[in-house]
Amino acid sequence: MMTSSDESTIEDRDHARFTRHLTDSHDSVWKVAQWLFKRGHHVRVGQISRPRKRDEWRENTDNGDIEISLRIEVKHLSTQFTGRDDWPFPDFIVCATGQWDRAVPKPYAYVYISKDNLHLAVLKGDSSKLWTMDRRKDRRYEGVEQDFYLAPMERVWWGSFDD
Repeated sequence: MMTSSDESTIEDRDHARFTRHLTDSHDSVWKVAQWLFKRGHHVRVGQISRPRKRDEWRENTDNGDIEISLRIEVKHLSTQFTGRDDWPFPDFIVCATGQWDRAVPKPYAYVYISKDNLHLAVLKGDSSKLWTMDRRKDRRYEGVEQDFYLAPMERVWWGSFDD
């Protein structure tokens, strides 16, 4: 039969194991942080909070090991739209191919804003495998043609800033 002092000893040993495991994980967290950083992510490593006593664990929980920022490209269009039904183009141009191809990290999403700043179209970067390429005149410039990526319309989320 275990006594309360035996249970305390087991709990104390488990607490010591826990804090050792927490300390041992430190190098792994930094290894992943460096790996993400080398791939162009902005990385924030969370602070490690170690409870001194077993019963202080609630006051010493963390908010995660690593946070990364996600890249969002914003395009304010000179045309008006409220959604897919009145999108003024026959297809959906993502961006010039060079913009995507050279991006580090790749954008998490592209957000296109209507002329009146009320509506938006959002295309996630993970749809890039479905994009096609087309060479077009860039209407913003004289005599400039370049390759653009086009996305399937069904991959675009349409909404408003009031949603």
